[in-house]
Amino acid sequence: MNEKKEHEQEHSSEEGEHECFQSRLNEIIGSDSIRSFALRAKISPQVIRKYIQGESTPNIERLITIAQTGGVSVQWLATGEEVEKKVKYIDQPTMSKPSDFGDFVLIPGYSVQVSAGFGSVGNDEKIPTRHLAFRKKWLHYKGYKPQDLIALWAKGDSMEPSIGDNNTLIVHTSETKPVDGNIYIFRLEDQLVVKRVQVNLFGSYLLISDNNFYPPMEIKKEDMEQFDVIGKVVHIAKDI
Repeated sequence: MNEKKEHEQEHSSEEGEHECFQSRLNEIIGSDSIRSFALRAKISPQVIRKYIQGESTPNIERLITIAQTGGVSVQWLATGEEVEKKVKYIDQPTMSKPSDFGDFVLIPGYSVQVSAGFGSVGNDEKIPTRHLAFRKKWLHYKGYKPQDLIALWAKGDSMEPSIGDNNTLIVHTSETKPVDGNIYIFRLEDQLVVKRVQVNLFGSYLLISDNNFYPPMEIKKEDMEQFDVIGKVVHIAKDI
């Protein structure tokens, strides 16, 4: 009998949590239609309806997407805690540092396109416009500290087939001493480029494109003052 009561209490608690999530989801949708909200979030309207009806719950990636679309914090949407409920994801750096979320860490992504072509103008973007979820176990296995990682986006085809246009690049900003054969993000005056590097015995660098159409770029020792290593590319996310 006691086991039955405990089971009923647990079941009731789970139902309450689902109902609270449904209520919070309804709140951020507000007067907007489900279809309109779903289109902005790039999620099927049928999926959003299932969340509202309690037939399903979102995974971590979709939870983040829904929170960003609704302009609320992931923590509030998931738990109902009132700490920083409203979040301006673009206007202010409310989550500029990696944030823990259960088994995941949210890595900040910036609206900066790194040239995988002839060069693109960089900027001093300091406000993350989105966050990417990575498992803590994977980061630990790789030996990466979340605070050292940022996400940028590639533009162009000079690094194909390794990196394609619009691929997401996870950059380790503490690895700024180039090692032969690895791929790095470089700042050349006002340009950001992603290239494979070859270190010369005389202290110069040869920046190599994986696409043979693009010639190598030599950075001589005397030009190093106008040259910065932003970090090493440690992960590339791409569509198949």
